[in-house]
Amino acid sequence: MDAISSLFIISIIGGIVAIDTTAAWQTMVSQPVVICPLIGFIFGQPEIGVTLGIILEMPWLVNVPCGGKHGSEGNLGAVAAAAIAVYFANRQLNTDNIIIIVAALYAIGVARLGNYLVERVRKINLSLIHRADIAAASADMPQITALNWTGVLYSFIMGYALIVFSFTFAILTLTPLITFIHPNFDYAFGLAKFGIFGVGVGGIVSLFFNQKSKWYFFLPTLIGLVSWIFLVFL
Repeated sequence: MDAISSLFIISIIGGIVAIDTTAAWQTMVSQPVVICPLIGFIFGQPEIGVTLGIILEMPWLVNVPCGGKHGSEGNLGAVAAAAIAVYFANRQLNTDNIIIIVAALYAIGVARLGNYLVERVRKINLSLIHRADIAAASADMPQITALNWTGVLYSFIMGYALIVFSFTFAILTLTPLITFIHPNFDYAFGLAKFGIFGVGVGGIVSLFFNQKSKWYFFLPTLIGLVSWIFLVFL
């Protein structure tokens, strides 16, 4: 698949992920552990997709948007990472481990940019909220529905545009870097995968230790351990 076709498909996925995160649906398809394997499957690199989904899911869970909290756009970063990883892997520019780590690190920058764009979209949506209040006062349901879908459309456009930019920028800037790194560093980059995953696990564990009700963490762990012993030894 050529770069233009790949860009179009990935950008559509980016728009859908942006919507699913908070604007609508929230089917969890926006989770890195779901969307990365899906991208890998579409472009013929399922192993890379699964690997990226696993190592990017854990750090993203530390800052997941829930309630009134606005987390980072790590899911859009994961889309960009999976897209460029499978693109480079299909062209065999370097080993899988090197490509995966470079893509994962690139995802951090995309997530930060996504966070900035989401803040801008939310400010734009404030005008929609004001218009919705006026429509609600006059019981204008068609207008309220139209305004709601307009906000959803803004999220889609933001996600679409972010992936268009990040994918194109990655091809232009990361291609020389990927080809420059010597394949002999493959083992070191392979170890880095576990490092990123470990950072995510450490962050999640720290969340439990920061809570007063620590038994929420220890009780399921104990139940899981007992169940494992029962299944293995009995």
